[in-house]
Amino acid sequence: MNRHKKVAFAYVEKDIRRYYSDNRLLQSVRSIISDIRQEYATDLDFFDTEDELVKVFAEDAAFVVEILRCNGGLQRSFNRYYCSRFPRPLRKSVLQDFFLLENQIPLFLLLKVIALDSACASDKDAEKELGFLIHKVACELLPFCSLSRESVRDVIGNLSKRRHLLDCLYRLVTHGGAPPLSSSNEAVTLVEKPTHFPRAVELYSSGITFRGVDPGNMVSVKYDPQKAILYVPKIRVGDDTERLFRNLLAYESHLIDEVHVLSYFRFMNSLVDGPDDVALLVEKGVLAQDIGSNEEVAAMWNMLCINTMRVCSEEYEEIAQMLMRHCGYRFNALKAEFKRTYLSRPWLLISVMSAASLLIMTLIITIYTVFIYEKPGA
Repeated sequence: MNRHKKVAFAYVEKDIRRYYSDNRLLQSVRSIISDIRQEYATDLDFFDTEDELVKVFAEDAAFVVEILRCNGGLQRSFNRYYCSRFPRPLRKSVLQDFFLLENQIPLFLLLKVIALDSACASDKDAEKELGFLIHKVACELLPFCSLSRESVRDVIGNLSKRRHLLDCLYRLVTHGGAPPLSSSNEAVTLVEKPTHFPRAVELYSSGITFRGVDPGNMVSVKYDPQKAILYVPKIRVGDDTERLFRNLLAYESHLIDEVHVLSYFRFMNSLVDGPDDVALLVEKGVLAQDIGSNEEVAAMWNMLCINTMRVCSEEYEEIAQMLMRHCGYRFNALKAEFKRTYLSRPWLLISVMSAASLLIMTLIITIYTVFIYEKPGA
C-alpha cells in the first residue's frame, strides 16, 4: 500500500506544480504539523525526523484524496493507475479502511491538499469538493437506504466543524439526535439498565405494526401510540455492515460524550432476537438482508451490544416503555388476533357474517312462531 501512496503523492504533486513552482504540498503540511499532532493521543515520536513525519502525512492525505476523487467519478490522472491496480472488489475495502478509527487523518489536512491541487479561490471551494466526495462514499458505505437532505446540508455542508472522515459518517447517522455534552450547557441524561421490550414477533402479536422510514438514520426510530405503528429506518444488512457499526460504536464509546449509536443497537437487539423477527421486519420493509440467511442477521444484532455499557438515551427509553405499556394490555393482543384472523381474510369475514345473519334470522323466526302459537285466539 505504501507504493500506491507514493504514486498518488507523485500525481498530486505534479498537478500542484501547474499552479505553484515550488514544493508547495510538503511546505503546507509542514506549516500545520503542530496542529496535526494535536489531533492524536500519541506524540507521533516514532519517526526519526519531522521531515519523515511530514512526508508520511502528505502521502497519506494525497492517497485518500485521489481515491475519493476516483470513487466520486472525477477524471484525474490517477484514475488510470487506480483502475488498473485496484479491482472492483478491492476498491470498497480500501474505502472502508479510510473510515477505520485508527486510520483517521485530520479533515483540515485533506482540505489543504484539495485547495492546493485544485487552486481553489477560497476554503469554501475546497469544502464543496470534499463534501461532494464524502457524500458519494457515504451513500456507498452506509447501510441506510438514503440520507436526508437536512443531514447532508448540516453535516457535509459544514466540514470545518468536522474532525475527520469517520466523524462525518457518525454525524450523518446520528443527525437529529441530542447535542453532545461539549456543545450544551445541560448534561445529557443517560438511562442505566434500559428497558428490554418484547421482540418484533411478540410486538406484532400485540397489535403493533412496523413501517420503514426512508430517508432515516439511527435516531429516526419513532412510535405512534395512537396508531400502534413503530417507525424504524430502512437498512440493508450486508457482509460489511457489522464492521462499520463496530467502528462507529468504538468512536462513540471512546472519544465523544454521546450514546446515539449504542442506543440504536440496544433497541435493535431487543427488537431482533431470532430469524423469525428478521423475516417479519423484511416483510414489513424495515430490513433488507444481503448476507444469506435470517439467522446471520439476527446474530449480528445480538452480538453488537456484547461488552458494552448498559445505557441508552432518554428518547429510546421512552419508546421502550411505550411498547411495554401497549403489550401490557391483554385487549390489544385479542384485538390484533381478531384482525389477523378475520379482517385480513375477506372470504372468512363474509362466511362469519353469513352465519351470523342466518342465526339471527333463525332466532327471529323461532320467536315469531312461539309468539303466534301462544297468542290467544290463534
